[in-house]
Amino acid sequence: MKNVLRLSAVCLALTLVSCNQEKTFDNELKQAAAGMNKLGPQMMSNGIRLDSVSAQPGKIFKYNYTLTEALKESVSPEEIEAFKKQAKEGALSVVKTSPEIKEFRDNDVTMTYFYYDKNGKPTMDFIIAPAEYKADK
Repeated sequence: MKNVLRLSAVCLALTLVSCNQEKTFDNELKQAAAGMNKLGPQMMSNGIRLDSVSAQPGKIFKYNYTLTEALKESVSPEEIEAFKKQAKEGALSVVKTSPEIKEFRDNDVTMTYFYYDKNGKPTMDFIIAPAEYKADK
């Protein structure tokens, strides 16, 4: 899971570096999303594919993933909750420490993560807000 998030962060950082400094940060996020989407969809790890990203108003960056080998109906709520907890912990660790997304931290970007099963059915989601990644500093 960490490798998935690091690859996403590296792609995002490379795109953000090329953004024009005169534009608002929301516009920079939109350009970063467009750049990342040109590279996708991308298989990130066993059974997880990053399908797309998007920038939402208010400095929100949304990641859309597909669990390519899972059907929501065949996974218990407990398994979904355990995966969600693990995914969020991994994402939060990367967000807190990755130099590639320092600009996100510096600009208080909220990151949202949405996971869908292999048929496109919403399976789980979570948010990482600035208060979470700036805690413990």
